[in-house]
Formats: sequence, C-alpha cells, structure tokens
Amino acid sequence: MFRICLCFLFLASAAANATDSLPVPRQLAENASASVVDVICRVGLTNRGSRSRGVLVAGGGEERRSEVIITTGHGVRYYNSADPRQCWIVDAQGQNHDIISVIRPQGMNSSFDDWAIILTEDDFAHPEWRLPIAWMQPDQTTPRHVALLGRDHLATGCTLTRSERIMDGGELVRMHDCGSRHGLSGAPLLTLENGRLSVIGVNVGRVTGFNGQSIAVVFDEGLIAATLEGTLLRASAAAR
Repeated sequence: MFRICLCFLFLASAAANATDSLPVPRQLAENASASVVDVICRVGLTNRGSRSRGVLVAGGGEERRSEVIITTGHGVRYYNSADPRQCWIVDAQGQNHDIISVIRPQGMNSSFDDWAIILTEDDFAHPEWRLPIAWMQPDQTTPRHVALLGRDHLATGCTLTRSERIMDGGELVRMHDCGSRHGLSGAPLLTLENGRLSVIGVNVGRVTGFNGQSIAVVFDEGLIAATLEGTLLRASAAAR
C-alpha cells in the first residue's frame, strides 16, 4: 500500500541502545487492556469486513457524550460518511458503539499519514479507560521503551526508535520491535510519561525481512495534534 524505499545509510551512533524512558511494567500494561477497542468495518453490502484495533484517549474534559479513538487509516478504509454504520466500535465489554465521524489525512501517501481519529455516538461511561497522549517531538531520535497492547497480545521490553534504513515519503520511519500480526493494526504503543502510562503511537504493520521490526505512527505536533484537539472539543461540547 505504501511505497517504502530502503535507504542503507549505515549510520553509527554510540548511544544506539540508550533510551529516554523507563521500561513499561507488564502488569501496568495489562491493567490498560480496557483502553483497547475493536474497529470493525463491513466491505460495502457484502458479509466481508476488517477488524483492527484502536485506543481510547483522554483529554478535553472528563464530562463527555462521545469517545475519541485513535487507530490506523487503513483500518477504516471502508468507512463511508454517507453510511457511517459501515464501521462500528466494540469495547472491552463486548458492547457495540456507532461512529459519528472519522477524520484522516486524504490520500494516505505514506505510512506517516496512516492514522485516523474516530468520534463515537456515545460515551462508554468509563473515563478510566481513556489513556493520555505522550507527545513525541518530530525530530526526536532517542529510542523509547514501549509496550504493544492488543486484545489478545501484549509485548513488553520493546523499543521505539527512528529507523536508520527504511524511508517512506522521503523521511525515515519510526519502528518498534514488539512484533505484529494480522489484526494488530491500530494497537497502542504504551510508554511511561512522567511516571504515568500513556500512549505514544499506534502499530501500523510489520515490515517483511527486517527481523520482526514494525512501522509505527507516533503522536507528534502537526495535523494529528490539531485534529485530535478539535475532536476532543467536539466530544466535550456535546456533553454541555
């Protein structure tokens, strides 16, 4: 789906194994399992569909009438605003929730654009499920300790870093070594930010031939930050 070019730069760095965060304790990550949702989309009028993951995010005030979810753009590629019930959310308790809107970059010209922000029709009534965002500087190169959390998948002791070899859209991509498989697109990458479990990005998918390395979309300043801020305001305004 993406045109990923390999750029063998062979950069050397004495601090390659250093990180700017602490490892995520396994039990702490497990406790956040309710933050992960299923994103289900039906293909047109068929019985076929796709299932990916998403994460509930905090912000915009505790009082809400909607939830805000971050996932991958390709996970909601079948969403149609003219028929929003083509896609829906399944929460940790197995309850279905309709979607009001999906906002994502147009075109998805690279993996950096493979994100989407979902606004649900209702509040899940569990504000403790929402995770705060750990914002990453666009030029940050120091690796971070992360964990990848899915409904039936948890990998801790992983590292999120900028690739030294794989470029997409003319820019070196972010990679993690938590592993990936079908259905884990949109699963959150967790990190410790000021001692608090936070989500720093989502899993996009595995890159074949790179020893289990996978591409991540990280949350940095720019379009995703502005879109998230506006969606959180909509979710909170609906409650007033």
